[in-house]
Amino acid sequence: MQILFPALALVATLVLQAHGQYHHDINWVKHHLGTKSPYPVPKRTSPPKGYQLEQLQLVVRHGTRYPSNGDTEDISKIIKKLGQGNNATALAWLHDYENVFTTDRAGSLSDDGQLEQYLHGRRVAQSFPNLIDAILDGDVASGIDSASSESARTSQSATAFHMGLFEGQGSLGKGHQFAIPLFMYPDQGDKLIGIDDNCPRWENATENSDYESDLYQEKTHKATAERLTQELGVELTTDDIESIYTGCCFDVSNRQRVDTFCTLLSEQDILESEYREDLSYFYEYSYGLPLNEQVACALMQNIIQHIDEQDVRMVLKFGHTQTILFLQTFLGVHQDTKHPMLYANSSQSVIDHRIFRTSNIASMASNVEFQLLSNREGDKFVRVLVSEVPVVVPGCNGKEICPLKTLKEALASKLECNFDAICQ
Repeated sequence: MQILFPALALVATLVLQAHGQYHHDINWVKHHLGTKSPYPVPKRTSPPKGYQLEQLQLVVRHGTRYPSNGDTEDISKIIKKLGQGNNATALAWLHDYENVFTTDRAGSLSDDGQLEQYLHGRRVAQSFPNLIDAILDGDVASGIDSASSESARTSQSATAFHMGLFEGQGSLGKGHQFAIPLFMYPDQGDKLIGIDDNCPRWENATENSDYESDLYQEKTHKATAERLTQELGVELTTDDIESIYTGCCFDVSNRQRVDTFCTLLSEQDILESEYREDLSYFYEYSYGLPLNEQVACALMQNIIQHIDEQDVRMVLKFGHTQTILFLQTFLGVHQDTKHPMLYANSSQSVIDHRIFRTSNIASMASNVEFQLLSNREGDKFVRVLVSEVPVVVPGCNGKEICPLKTLKEALASKLECNFDAICQ
C-alpha cells in the first residue's frame, strides 16, 4: 500500500486536472485578481512616536462593485457558451448557478464594497481619535472637505466611509451617525478625480494602450483555450478565457466563491490573466506612457495646497482606478528602476517579480493617504501610504517620513505644471 499510495495520488491529481477542475485557496486567488481584487486589509500602523498628526488627506477608489456593462455581457455570454459543453463533471456547477451579475446592477457598489469603506473609516477613527474631535464642532463638521466624482458608486463609497469614520459621534439612529456634507465634481471639467475624461491629449495617446496586453493574451491564452476546448467539449477563444477569468474575479470578490468559474483555470492561467490586465493598466494609466506621469498634476497641486494652507483637518476624495494609478505614477512610487518597462515578451523572472501589480496597488477600495505630521520643534513632515501601507516617495532619501520641504523639492519640477497645457 505504501508503494501504491503515491501513484494513486498522482493519478487522482491528473484525473482532476484532465476534467478541467482546479481547487484553489480563496485567499491566494483574492491576491491575483488585478483591479478586481477585494481590498487586502493590512494591519494599520500609526506614525512613530514623537510626531503629531496635523492633517489627513485620502484619495480613495470606490469599493468592490458589480461588473461593468461590458463585463456583465461577457459573463452572460460565457455562461451560455459553457452550457453547450459536454464535460458534466467540470461544468456541474452550472446546473444550479445563479447569475447575479445583471444589467440593472452593472457597475453598482456591492454590500462588500460598502463594508470595505465603512471599516476603513472606522480604522481611521480608531487610529486618530483626536483628529475626529478636532473636525467636529458640536453638531457642525467644520474641519472636513469630502468629495467624489459624478458617480453613484463613488458617492456611495464616501457615505459608507463617513458612517464608519463618525459612528457614535452624532444623534442619528441607533449608530448615532453624523451626516457629513459631500461635494460631487461634475464629469465635465473634473481635473482632480475623473481626470481621464477631461484630458483629450491622454485619450489620443492611449488609443493603442492594449497593444502589449493583446500580444500577451494571444501568446498565453491560445494554449489555454485549446486545452479547455478539448476538456469541456465546446469551442473556446482567447477572449472566452478572459471572460472566464472575469467571472472568477467577480464571483470571488462579490460572493467569496472559487467553486464556479475559477475551477476551470489553473494557477498559471490565473497568473497569466492577472499579468495581461497589468499590462493594460501599465500602459493606460501608469509608467508605460510618459504622459501618465503628469496627468495627476492638478490633483497633486490641490493636495499640496491643502497641506500649505491647512484650511481643514481632513480632505477626502473618492474616485476610480485611474485616479489612484495616476496619483501613484505622479509620485513615482511602485516604479521598478531596474526593469522600468513591462512587455508581452518580458522574461518570466521580470513578470514574477514585477513591482507594478494592480492586485496589490489598485484593488477595490485602494487608496493613497497623506499624513501631515509635526515634531516637537514644529517641523513639518509628510508620510505617504498606499492602501494603508507606508511607501517611500523617490527623492525622500529612503525615508518613510519625509520632511515637507524635501517632498516639495522632489516634486518641484512636476508641480510647476498646468493641467490644461498638458491635456489639450
